[in-house]
Amino acid sequence: MSSYSISSGLKDTLIETTFFALDDSQSNYDVIIQFHSAEDIPKMDVFGHADPYFIAKIDDQISFTSTILSNTATPKWDDEKWIVRNIPLNAILTVKIYDKDDAKLFDDYIGKFEVLNLINYHASITGHKVIGPFNRYHGFFHLSIQSMESSEETKHLPRYTFDGPCRYSRHDSFAVGCLTMLNPDCIYSTWKIQIRRISVFFKPQERQYWNRKYKVAQMIFGNCLLSLASQSTLKLAHKVLYGRTLKHNENGQLNNADDLWKFVFSDRTTKRIKPCIYTYVIDDNTWRFSETDAQVFADVASKHALLANASEYVRYAGQFHPRPKYGWNNCDDEWELVFDNESGTYAPNAYLLINLKNLLLFNFPGLNIVTYEYKDPKLKESVTELKHAIEKYKNSTTAIQHLVLTCPCVP
Repeated sequence: MSSYSISSGLKDTLIETTFFALDDSQSNYDVIIQFHSAEDIPKMDVFGHADPYFIAKIDDQISFTSTILSNTATPKWDDEKWIVRNIPLNAILTVKIYDKDDAKLFDDYIGKFEVLNLINYHASITGHKVIGPFNRYHGFFHLSIQSMESSEETKHLPRYTFDGPCRYSRHDSFAVGCLTMLNPDCIYSTWKIQIRRISVFFKPQERQYWNRKYKVAQMIFGNCLLSLASQSTLKLAHKVLYGRTLKHNENGQLNNADDLWKFVFSDRTTKRIKPCIYTYVIDDNTWRFSETDAQVFADVASKHALLANASEYVRYAGQFHPRPKYGWNNCDDEWELVFDNESGTYAPNAYLLINLKNLLLFNFPGLNIVTYEYKDPKLKESVTELKHAIEKYKNSTTAIQHLVLTCPCVP
């Protein structure tokens, strides 16, 4: 089990990233962008209004994707905030608005606008004019920007560092759910969580590239036609698992460890924490994971390459599972997450497990985290106990759902 000190850990990682730091003579700025609303958004289909969402980018270096709002010409994104550290004085914000259409391969493009003076921004009363194809007027967009010079701490961060808030999205796939049968509802969920300052805790020179000694990884990333076919298949499967849709997505903001347990790891039916094993990757911007199941990945070469969208590297990867801190007989007490580095595809270094722990504790203070190297006997013991708990959980969940379905409604 690894030890942890959030203050010393953050201090060390900040010092070690000074190779990224900018010259003192350069101007460094932090911005807080609040996306508010839009109006007069045109409908792109024959019936109803648009289902708008937007993608914002700063200098094509960092991006923000909003939630999808259904059937409206006047969308309001009052909770959509974006904090970015260390951007240059001449940074440009570009916002593109789209109409989500689950029936189409590509979403309809509505229009875009740019903010050229991001640091000294003054909001227009009428908002920003959205210009669509053929230079047509496609509505107005409202936002506000707060900017400040980078502090002594943040000016040592890498350029364009995402610094919150942490937002999660869950996508439910019924097609994959029918294959896995992990629950009676036939739903298979994948999660994506935007987490802060990944490059501080996992520096770019420590990226974990694919394992050249692993035969499956050679098949995916090697220089042959089979590798290209494998990558295409993985990217298509990734799109299915993480595809944004109108009906089968949940989005929200995670402010602390309690939110993580409540909105991510609690069963939606029983409201209890679900015992299971998750496969995860940390990429350049997000923590992605899904429940591990042999059936769903039976025809997939690598679970981790699938989650990483066939990327040749990740920041970290492995598996994790929740467990009661004081044993499975005390499920009503504190819980903890147990992480390992078990990934044949990327073979992440065990010494970086402490960085993983520091990263998650920085984003979710108070979260109980235990880390094991994948060969550690304590990990095997924990997984064995977990499997027994999973069987008990399945039986109790089936009983609860049966009661819900058969119990007469009370007026």
